[in-house]
Amino acid sequence: MAPTAAFPAPRLASIEAARAFAALAVVFMHATHLMRVPHFTGHVSLGGMFDFGYVGVDFFFVLSGFIITFVHHAELGGGAGRCPGYLWKRFIRVFPIYWLVLAMTVAPSMMTRWLSGRTPVLELGSDDIPGTLLLWIGGEAPEYVGVAWSLQFEVLFYLSFCVLLLHLRAGLALYGLWGALVVAQAFGALPGTLPLQLGNPHCLQFLMGVGTGLLARRMTLPLLKGQSLIVGVAFVAAVLYERLGPQGPHAFGGRVALGLASAAILATLVALERRQPLRVPAPLVQLGAVSYSLYLAHCLLINIVLTLLVKAGLYRVLPEAVTFCIAVAAAVGGGWIIGRTLELPVVAWLRRRTARPGGQVSVAAA
Repeated sequence: MAPTAAFPAPRLASIEAARAFAALAVVFMHATHLMRVPHFTGHVSLGGMFDFGYVGVDFFFVLSGFIITFVHHAELGGGAGRCPGYLWKRFIRVFPIYWLVLAMTVAPSMMTRWLSGRTPVLELGSDDIPGTLLLWIGGEAPEYVGVAWSLQFEVLFYLSFCVLLLHLRAGLALYGLWGALVVAQAFGALPGTLPLQLGNPHCLQFLMGVGTGLLARRMTLPLLKGQSLIVGVAFVAAVLYERLGPQGPHAFGGRVALGLASAAILATLVALERRQPLRVPAPLVQLGAVSYSLYLAHCLLINIVLTLLVKAGLYRVLPEAVTFCIAVAAAVGGGWIIGRTLELPVVAWLRRRTARPGGQVSVAAA
């Protein structure tokens, strides 16, 4: 397959909307679970009705593979010269806002120590630095920002994508081998486990996204009658299988089902957009654009608003559902503000600072 695109990269507002829904699912789940600590409700609120929200992360892993393949498709097989620019774009997209949210999360802890008369030190050992500051998946689990474990996988995925930039056919062969090893490890066919979490089912989800992105850029994806309904039902079925299937939650079979269903949703959205651009509410598209900030900061924001409600004497007065809505509104509103005022401007500024004189790189809206 030639490295040039068979189709131009369209504006995919529906993909941004899907990203927003995935982020909201995670926010809903954490809003109920963060209330279970003793000084709040002491139990998962609303009967755990949003316990399935973690599937939004599974969707994100497929989406990551899809987007970087869809956006960087013209660079595939371009050689080593393509890697520095690609890695810089990924770096400025991931790390600056992550470090900012990390600092925002650490600050209350240090402030509490200072107000209580203790030394406001950073409780971060040298062993924690690779995993927490650099998101290196070979280090310890990230501290402070709980959702950063998924960013460790994202960094791993972004680094691995360089093999496709170096040489397309060889990269695809390595990706195929990677997928086969993930399956082999799941069925106990390997003598041990792959290093750096390379055998985790989330890696297979990423590879599904890469495959979907390649197909979307190289061929006209099929669009059958009632396909949107079919893939929607398939995703719900995948969620139910992941939650209630014989293997139990977070098992290999459920991850594969979620990955396939997520890939089917993305392929269907691309097919629909190619036939006729979908009309998506602007606020939903804008929320999708800042979903990374929302994802990073929502736990911090929810904890802050719940603590304020306790301090104000309102937490145990308000109905649980009202408290949940306030927490979600604070998370979404705060994430929106962080994304619009900090994340997106910083990324845009860094891109302008490193743009080639007289050159303009076209990047898909997705």
